[in-house]
Amino acid sequence: MTMAPRWRRLLLVATTALPILAAAPGRAAEPGSTDVGEIVVTATRQDQMVTKVPESISAFPAAKLAVLDVKSFQDLAKFTPGVAYDDASHDIAIRGISSTAGSGTTGIYIDDTPIQARALGQNSNNALPAVFDLDRVEVLRGPQGTLFGAGSEGGTVRYITPQPSLTTSSGDAHSEVSWTDDGAPSYEFGAAAGGPIVQDRLGFRISAWGRRDGGWIDRVDDATLEPTQRNANWVDTLVLRGALAWTPADGLLITPAVYWQDRDQNKDDFYWTGISDPGAGRFLDGAPDRLADKDRFVLPSLKIEYDTPAVKVISTTSYYDRHERVNGYSGTLYNLSYFQQLTGGGTDPMGAPCAQCASDPSPLLLPAGPNLPGFGAYAAQTNITNDQKNLTQEVRLQSADPAGRLTWTVGAFYSYDSQRSVEEINDPQLPALTQYLWGEDMLTAWGEDLLANGDDYINDTTGHDRQIALFGDATWALASQLKLNLGLRYAWTHFDYRNLNDGPQDLLCTAPGTSPGPDCGAAAASGGKDEHPFTPKLGLSYQVTPDDLLYATISKGYRIGGATPPLPADACGGVFPTSYGSDTVWDYEAGLKARFFDRRLQVSASGFYIRWNNIQQSIYVPTCGIQFTTNLGDAVSQGFDLQADWRLSDAFQINAAIGYTDAHYTHDSGLDANDPGTGAPESFVVVKKGDVLDIAPWTVSLGGQVNTSLAGHPAFVRMDFEFASRRTHPLPNEDPGVDPTFYDPGLVPDPPTYQLSARAGVTLGSWDVAVYGQNLLNAHPKLGLSHQDQYTLLYVATTLRPLTLGVAASYRY
Repeated sequence: MTMAPRWRRLLLVATTALPILAAAPGRAAEPGSTDVGEIVVTATRQDQMVTKVPESISAFPAAKLAVLDVKSFQDLAKFTPGVAYDDASHDIAIRGISSTAGSGTTGIYIDDTPIQARALGQNSNNALPAVFDLDRVEVLRGPQGTLFGAGSEGGTVRYITPQPSLTTSSGDAHSEVSWTDDGAPSYEFGAAAGGPIVQDRLGFRISAWGRRDGGWIDRVDDATLEPTQRNANWVDTLVLRGALAWTPADGLLITPAVYWQDRDQNKDDFYWTGISDPGAGRFLDGAPDRLADKDRFVLPSLKIEYDTPAVKVISTTSYYDRHERVNGYSGTLYNLSYFQQLTGGGTDPMGAPCAQCASDPSPLLLPAGPNLPGFGAYAAQTNITNDQKNLTQEVRLQSADPAGRLTWTVGAFYSYDSQRSVEEINDPQLPALTQYLWGEDMLTAWGEDLLANGDDYINDTTGHDRQIALFGDATWALASQLKLNLGLRYAWTHFDYRNLNDGPQDLLCTAPGTSPGPDCGAAAASGGKDEHPFTPKLGLSYQVTPDDLLYATISKGYRIGGATPPLPADACGGVFPTSYGSDTVWDYEAGLKARFFDRRLQVSASGFYIRWNNIQQSIYVPTCGIQFTTNLGDAVSQGFDLQADWRLSDAFQINAAIGYTDAHYTHDSGLDANDPGTGAPESFVVVKKGDVLDIAPWTVSLGGQVNTSLAGHPAFVRMDFEFASRRTHPLPNEDPGVDPTFYDPGLVPDPPTYQLSARAGVTLGSWDVAVYGQNLLNAHPKLGLSHQDQYTLLYVATTLRPLTLGVAASYRY
């Protein structure tokens, strides 16, 4: 049997590099261990074994993150039932609850600090922490509105960092290199150290980690297909963290810490389908403008804990400062698709008849790129800036005895979040293109010249979220095995915004019959929203045996409402809503946690039924091409999640994570021109009953591990298989029953995905050395297929990272 040359080349390089990396320090890990039976979590804000918490939780300690080769939340989602991750928007969906409009549906926490973003403007993506020097990651499924507040409507993801030790010194380091088929190598190095400075009084923990994810998509000239930058979709990440622990008096612990992360993505992972050949390993992107994402944040925090025999007092103060500069989408493709609609309709941007474009309504975008014969190269650059500055303060009191008949937590929460989103399209060639397409100058065609910096569009929005909340959670042992849990949270929320938009594409002058005048140019708007959400939770659990727990819960979750900039009435044909309310979920869940066969088999399973009401959604207005946010539609999400870890023998164990989610709309929804509350100029259906949310119904992860020895040293071999099914029902924009403006026949569900990975390692004293392979089948399904609008012939897609082989070495003391 002959091995393909590229496989032989990758294996040769990996084998050669192994002894080199074995001499480098590495991350502390237990490569042969994936036992999660006795993990301590703080999902209830109390330290508890995960097997005793009456909630659906997936917990990943540092050792398991290492053996599963988890580098990011995208990797983690593959092993977590009921969870989906969108790499383009950094959106995390738990049990189908996901929306790119309004505030977040999933809470994202670093320790006790929420960092999720509101969808204030275009591409308001979340920043996700890198997976290094973590104690564990906790994924809490179902609404967490009582203890974690707004933004935890579908669930919460918590990144828990290791705390400084006052008694023991420790350290670890990790180095790694890998090679991607038809791509560039990836490599990383990280180190962490900590211990007492003054025994029992003052300790520290510091860490640093850097990684380069090599690219595998080439940027090319769309006319010649010659590369302009090979392997362009590389990502550089750098993380620094430091913390001190100080006990000036018995029972008092003060922990100041700072977390800094810088992530630089040179290009997104989308390729043009019309010029690529995935089967031959050719992934090409012909966009002439950059599609980069540079994201930096710093998070200083101060935690104060005071223990008494009866009560524990905890105060956490933090300030999250984030700056993201992302291109978001191709300004070139967006502009040409928009201009194509105008020329195809035989009008100029002002709505006036255009003889020149009516005589030649050829597409401006072909499958292989722009179609501008005689014009030459054209490029327009989109620049989006997202800033977050969030001040958070929480104080809570907790019962000190976790074994008491009554355990409780009460607290107060305050946050002031300032966020700014600036979207610009820089298009210095627009005057020449306007003359080319319509035979008109800028003032005639658009009613306004380019802005001084060359922008043809700018949308600048600043928003402020203020929240004060009181919360409480108590568990009472009604009997030795029966417990009742009650949680309550009441909040006072305020949101306000200021918006400025300008430029010839701001559409204030583009309504038919409108002439340039005082209505053209910059427009400012402002608005706000106040609410008083109340989120209760009720749970009952029964400890059948020390190993078997049954539970049932009813809980409510919510997202804070907000306001949206007004649409230009002339251009859009009516006055639309300028504010939207909170949406809510009611979650009904029952589950079990059990251990069998002398505790060798551990099973966690839950079934859920969720009603999602008054969903915050972005609505596209076809007459002017602008979006606004409003409440529209109700949905139901129902299904189950199952996790099982079975140690068949001391040498062999298997793991499984299976999730099923059916998330769909329960009735037709849209805007009604007869309803004065919507202000819609006409009625249209946006979603149909039975349309689904963008979730793979079935996800399956199966793993098997053999623990053995190599020359007398502990060793292991592991394989993992992941599967995500295809949707069998359409999204709203895939449904021909919706308004024709919203239906796009070119969009199709993602195909099913299959991934196979393997890892083998050996422990040599304080050293761990491992080799691994990812996407061993070299699968390249066409995922996220999209285009600018239903008339655009140029499609883009992404896929799985191609076959990757690597080697890692770790050292610990």
